Amino acid sequence: MANLTLSDYLASPKPLVQGVAKALMEESQFMSVLPFEDVGALSVKVVREGGLPSISWRQIGSAHGSNKAAKPDEVQEMAFSFGNYIDVDKVYVNDRSPRLYDPRAYQINQTVKAMAREFNDAAINGTPDLSKPTGLWYRVVNDLGASQNIDAGSGSGLDISPDATSLSTNIQTFFDKLDKAIYACADHKADAILCNDTLLQRYWSIARQSGLLKTTSDNLGREFYEYKGARFIDMGFKINDTSKIIGDTETTNGAALTGGSATSIYVVRFGKEYFTGWQEYALDVIEKGVLEDGVTERTIIDWVVGLALSHPRSVTRLYGIIAA
Repeated sequence: MANLTLSDYLASPKPLVQGVAKALMEESQFMSVLPFEDVGALSVKVVREGGLPSISWRQIGSAHGSNKAAKPDEVQEMAFSFGNYIDVDKVYVNDRSPRLYDPRAYQINQTVKAMAREFNDAAINGTPDLSKPTGLWYRVVNDLGASQNIDAGSGSGLDISPDATSLSTNIQTFFDKLDKAIYACADHKADAILCNDTLLQRYWSIARQSGLLKTTSDNLGREFYEYKGARFIDMGFKINDTSKIIGDTETTNGAALTGGSATSIYVVRFGKEYFTGWQEYALDVIEKGVLEDGVTERTIIDWVVGLALSHPRSVTRLYGIIAA
């Protein structure tokens, strides 16, 4: 299986595929860094590591005991068709008069932006309802161990907002908890820290004040903040452009995504052994041309993708952070 990123699609011989990939990258920082395994199937079976066997100490002249490792969990991950078709009246396609925007290019661009936001939303909030990939919130809370769910504030929230009482102490606690979340990941390493814009801006401020602010940039010239090699990524807004994918209204005990004033961050290790995207087949953009009605030109964007979590310590959720 090949390991791809959206950057690889920028080298596609199809200009439309290049354009869609670039637009996805521009709209979704998450999709820019997420690897995609090229699987060629609608489902994959991942094996999550089981418990280690107990080991015997033997006296001289005695035999060793025999113990087996716990059976690994086999989890079936599904892929889902993801895309849209764009219909435009051919009069706009054939119109060569001066204009502020190209109607077909505009519709394609808006569709791709919506795809990026929908993918981001599913990656965090998707539930196992057979319509989209299962997201990290459900996976961490329901499928992973207690070590991967870290309470930032002992049930009452950790306030790092600008007007917080004992702010300097809370900031040190935040970094302690962030260190713990990274250490809880496989091999004590992380590639990304997924958050919302409120948390990102607070991190920017407190890291700068603490002398810990480190920036890097990607091939699109965007600036990112890093902590211990993990890149902070703002998961952005849902399609409605008002609801955050990771909200500021979670309960401080992490049990519900609404009804409170807290937020979460997801510390992630990427890769096929950890957490990855995958595809049945490559991102495709198809020009169907004029339909049977003789007046409508259709473009189809189609991609069959899924998410897979293999290692039981691929992701850590740090919840109960009050950033606003």
